[in-house]
Amino acid sequence: MRRYPIDVLRPGMILARPVIGAEGQIYLNSGVTLKPHYLTGLRRAGVSSVYIIDPLLEGVEIHDIVSEETRREAVKVLKETLTKNKFSRVDQRSFVLDNNFRFRLEKMVEEVLANKDVVVNLSDIRNTGDYTFFHSVNVCTLSLLTAAGMNYTRTQLEELGVGALLHDMGKIWIDDKILNKPSSLTPEEYEEIKKHPAFGFDILSKHSNIPVNSVKIVQQHHERCDGSGYPYKLTRGDIHPSSRLVMIVDVYDALTADRPYRRGMAPHLAIEIILSGNEAYDEGVVQHFFRHLAAYPVGTAVRLSSGELGLVIDNHKGAPLHPVVRIFKSPDGLFYSNPTDLNLIEKLNVVITDVLTEAEKDSEFPLKFKEGVR
Repeated sequence: MRRYPIDVLRPGMILARPVIGAEGQIYLNSGVTLKPHYLTGLRRAGVSSVYIIDPLLEGVEIHDIVSEETRREAVKVLKETLTKNKFSRVDQRSFVLDNNFRFRLEKMVEEVLANKDVVVNLSDIRNTGDYTFFHSVNVCTLSLLTAAGMNYTRTQLEELGVGALLHDMGKIWIDDKILNKPSSLTPEEYEEIKKHPAFGFDILSKHSNIPVNSVKIVQQHHERCDGSGYPYKLTRGDIHPSSRLVMIVDVYDALTADRPYRRGMAPHLAIEIILSGNEAYDEGVVQHFFRHLAAYPVGTAVRLSSGELGLVIDNHKGAPLHPVVRIFKSPDGLFYSNPTDLNLIEKLNVVITDVLTEAEKDSEFPLKFKEGVR
């Protein structure tokens, strides 16, 4: 499958994965052939990209960390939880995490533990107007996956999951015009955004039914180990270990997600930015996190040091820079009659030198689909 931005989709393309809304509804299911009015509806719904079937990747399997159903239900219950608890921040009523919330979280933990050796090759497709809910579920999934690799206990995973799901809950008291602004924030607007960790902490810290470690994640996920974060400018020793984990995942997911004002960054570029963060992040946690990431997700079009062009078809846990590449084109741009699969972890003298843009990928590997569908 291939991820396509909404603005370059064309009628006749076939969906490889369902397109899901924040209420848990399925806009379009996998296998659906896109038609003009479907594209119009997806744009109106704020969907920024979808996964399309690519014949060049036929037979290539991509495994997700949690199922589409579990992810869909988690987004739904998170939205319901935050919406019904959107009371005044001075209101003393209990913040309720009902049985449905806890059940969905336990389901996520179970699926992550069953798939803890899977490499992340997929990004969830989000409705840009409900970014906070999709982002929070993705941050929770990736945080749980990383923590499972760090041998967190079941209790620690569940406490981490609560904090990760609720880490941005303070944003429900930030004006939507600021959150969804399609241009750069003013200094005053940015200062307002920076209040959301404290907003969330103010509510959760008053209630003994929320684990202390979960509350610390909500409070500290924008702190940085070098003291450059907010709102308290804490340094490494004062930041809870789970908060040091979630802060990294939060940054990665924010960089790679499509937003109203920019398209998401390619994973390998987001990884470079985090690695260049110097002392801002816990180096040990960063290494654990990257063990589960694909710098070049399946379907990425790459140029090798040999000059050949190919598509990534698989990735190895712990080796994000050495995927398996199916080579389709020679250095002079001609298609091979018989593509070959090259495992870069076994061929260390061959490296990826370039990642093709969407436009370059369309030019080099044009997608074959049924055009002219009404």
